[in-house]
Amino acid sequence: MIIKITNPRSWFSSGLYSGTNRKFMVAIVLLNHKLIKMKKLLLCMALCHVVLLLFSQEADSIRTYEIDEVSVTVTRMNTQLRNIPQKVEIINEVELKSIPSQNLAELLKKKTNLDIIQYPGLSSSIGMRGFSPSAHSRSYTILLINGKPSGTTNLASINTENIERVEIIKGPYSILYGSDAMGGVINVITKGGDSTAKGSVSIAAGNFGNLNYSGNVSGKMSKNTVFNMGFSRTEQNKDYRIGNNNFLSLSETQSKMLDKDSYGDIMLNSKFQINHINGKLVTTLNKNWSIGAEALYTLANDVETPGNYWGSYGQSKKDINRLNIYGTLEGKFKTHSFLFSPYYTDENNLNYTNNSDTGFVSFLSHTEEYGFKMQDNIVLNNFSILIGADIDIYDYRSERFKEKATPTNPYSPDHMNTKAALLTQVNYSTGGFLINAGARLDRIGYEIEKNDSLNGTGGDETYYAFNPSLGAQYIFPFNLKLHTSFGTAFSVPDAFKVAGYYCVSEYFPAWNFWWIKNYVGNPDLKPESSATYDFGISYSTPDKLITADVTWFHTNHEDKIIEYTLGGDTTSYKNANNSTMSGLEILFSSNIGALFSDRFKLEVYANYTYMLKNEVDETLKNIVGNDSIVTRHMLYTRNSNGNFGILFDNYNGFSTRLHARYIGSRLEKDNFSLLRPDITSSDYYTDGGYTVSDKILEHPDHLLFDYSVYYTINNNKRFGITISNLFDENYTEKDGYNMPGRMVTGSFTYSF
Repeated sequence: MIIKITNPRSWFSSGLYSGTNRKFMVAIVLLNHKLIKMKKLLLCMALCHVVLLLFSQEADSIRTYEIDEVSVTVTRMNTQLRNIPQKVEIINEVELKSIPSQNLAELLKKKTNLDIIQYPGLSSSIGMRGFSPSAHSRSYTILLINGKPSGTTNLASINTENIERVEIIKGPYSILYGSDAMGGVINVITKGGDSTAKGSVSIAAGNFGNLNYSGNVSGKMSKNTVFNMGFSRTEQNKDYRIGNNNFLSLSETQSKMLDKDSYGDIMLNSKFQINHINGKLVTTLNKNWSIGAEALYTLANDVETPGNYWGSYGQSKKDINRLNIYGTLEGKFKTHSFLFSPYYTDENNLNYTNNSDTGFVSFLSHTEEYGFKMQDNIVLNNFSILIGADIDIYDYRSERFKEKATPTNPYSPDHMNTKAALLTQVNYSTGGFLINAGARLDRIGYEIEKNDSLNGTGGDETYYAFNPSLGAQYIFPFNLKLHTSFGTAFSVPDAFKVAGYYCVSEYFPAWNFWWIKNYVGNPDLKPESSATYDFGISYSTPDKLITADVTWFHTNHEDKIIEYTLGGDTTSYKNANNSTMSGLEILFSSNIGALFSDRFKLEVYANYTYMLKNEVDETLKNIVGNDSIVTRHMLYTRNSNGNFGILFDNYNGFSTRLHARYIGSRLEKDNFSLLRPDITSSDYYTDGGYTVSDKILEHPDHLLFDYSVYYTINNNKRFGITISNLFDENYTEKDGYNMPGRMVTGSFTYSF
């Protein structure tokens, strides 16, 4: 059933959009808005009414996991891991079960050496190989779900309960996925259906009022149809307490950055709750063809946002509402396989003036992404050939309100990016040698809507982007492998930076002052581009006693887009800054249990990224007003990231893990100097091209430990205790946002 609401956007701005009816009505309006649009994707409509309060975790029945045999979906050729020259890492289902995490951001922080920042208020972003993570702009790392756009860059809003595995490709992958894959790709593979009926329910509870309950069921719906359905809810009903210690010694300046008063203090306004519903159907039509559909729904209301530790931006709240719909039509034949995958995502974010019943929506954004991925894989002797075509549309709209039911000009005009692409990749293998090469051509169209409140003229522009890639590897006897790859990538600018004109204004009554700024698009603006090459050596023993890889990478990031002043109050955009990033990635693991006939697993492991160079050439104004180039160390990226630990599993129901995460130092501009008067000019960082006037702080490195222990009875009842932040570390991943201290959680899962 669809409830007819003729104009939901105007209803948002009415006075009814507050008070006790708000939560219920917002969910109805947004969900109905989505259901109407779902008519366009008939394959997926059957899933939208399926809500089951069950979610999955399998019993501990998997003894070993030959990771080299995994077919990596993100390659679009279902290539086995050992046959990929590009740097790929897999988080498998066994690791997912043994690493406690509430969302994808926490999972990646505890397993990978990626650069991840997380904020209170269910917000997180990711960086890779020197590309900065940012929660306030489009990312240089693509987040996919089953090879299609996820509809968000916020890792904290992705549910881990529905994940089967995670594929991480490091380095540029624009050849297969287009814009924004400059740093790499994160591909989340969701759980599928199973011909054998099974399911599970679980509950977990911990301090800070944490509560998680979930469930899953899968099986056969008919002779040729399998399904998977689930639900989860995560709550934090109390404000979290900040850590009270530092495992590594801190200088006086570094203690002042964290604020000495923050140790053991409460991060006010940090409560949240989030719900996830998922459903998947796969039907085998005949021996060659199958069809599938999947729907994911995410809803989080009244997510509290403290702004920072001091609450200087006010204590507010937000709602997150996202629908993902994916379809597949797959045909498998003797020498080739065809895949057509339409998708649709719709995300709404609503931000309130404050965290009270009288607060109203001050800003809402609505982002739709839709299109399809189409490809054919052809196998001819030693050759594998991929031919594909993609259509991707990104549609952004927003509204802003200065009072209830009183709209004001938004921060930017509504805009749309349309990308059409042709791509191909060829793999050739013989003996231990493998090489792949490919290319992608994108046609990118921009459209800016006319906006009277912004005095916006609207406009449109079109241009093309071409990106090649090349990879090669050779496997010597005794599993010694050399691998290398080269690739280019690009990141398209927002449409309003390319076309049109608009004006943002805001009145400040306390000063009787109008702030006015005009923006003019630059039709000559080019996409940001990058070229990366890497070289590595890896080794593994057949029994996994030792697995190791060392990879060196180097990236040139060119045509970075900056704002510049045309004159007076008018701003435009240009390609100006370039950056260079290089570093080492080290992975090592050893299963000592292999020495004892694999009667148990005792694994020590480590992965580490160290940046050898991370510099940006910034275009600045000199004292006479002319442009000058200054080379500086990169802001907001860590010099190093790492994880290491030890895991024991007796293969008879008992497993335990001690894990450590190393967060390297980073440079950030001091935006809180008025709130930290103890920090003086002598505390500012003056190396790497910076001066005292730049007000740059070098934030300390941190070491966090987590501990978990699980015991399974009769293969279907699993008890667990996890301690996150074991030594109660006071740390930040972003200046001003002190993270939670020690948290103890108990869990129980029943599988059937």
